[in-house]
Formats: sequence, C-alpha cells, structure tokens
Amino acid sequence: MDKIAVLSVSMLMIGGIGWFFFGKKEKDGKADKTSGDTEKLELNISGMHCAGCVAGIEATLKATDGVISASVNLATSRGVFEYDPSKISKQDIIQKIKDLGYEASEDTESFEKKS
Repeated sequence: MDKIAVLSVSMLMIGGIGWFFFGKKEKDGKADKTSGDTEKLELNISGMHCAGCVAGIEATLKATDGVISASVNLATSRGVFEYDPSKISKQDIIQKIKDLGYEASEDTESFEKKS
C-alpha cells in the first residue's frame, strides 16, 4: 500500500514538473495576444545611473499592454523595445520613459549621454 502511495505522489510530481517546464508558454506572465505585426523601437535613454534604473524602465514597459519585450543597456544608454503598434505607439513608449524621470529619444544625431 505504501509503495502505491509513493508511486502516485511521484507521478504527480513528475507531471507537475514537466508541465512547469514544458507547458503552455506565456511571456512575462501574460499570454501573447498580439495581432502578429510587431515593430522594434530603438531609443537613446539618458539619466540612468545604475542597474536599478535599468530594471525600473524594463519592468514598467514589460507590464505595459502592447509591449512584448524591453531591453535596456546602461553602458550604451540605449533601449530596444518590441511592441504591437495596434496597442501602443512609439510616442506612448517614449512618454512612459519620460514619466519615470528619464529622457528618451530616437534621434541619434543630437543624443548626449547624461549620467
């Protein structure tokens, strides 16, 4: 009887672990419900001082509806964002960054790194 109980619990655990690693994939805790057409936006971001600044920008934008991925590099002061243009615009993404207290621009010519 004990062997059956141990076997049953083991099978449940193996099934749970398998589902955890190989089950339905979601991006950042939310299902990927994009229209299929995504765009990539590269921005210059100034005013970042530390990894906390980077993490704050990435977390805020990843939690924003329409933003699929956000990657910010402190060393280069650049951010790359993949988004669904039917849900959010470039200007909305730039404004979100500005609302956090940083400067964001697509203009690479007049960009000045402020740190």
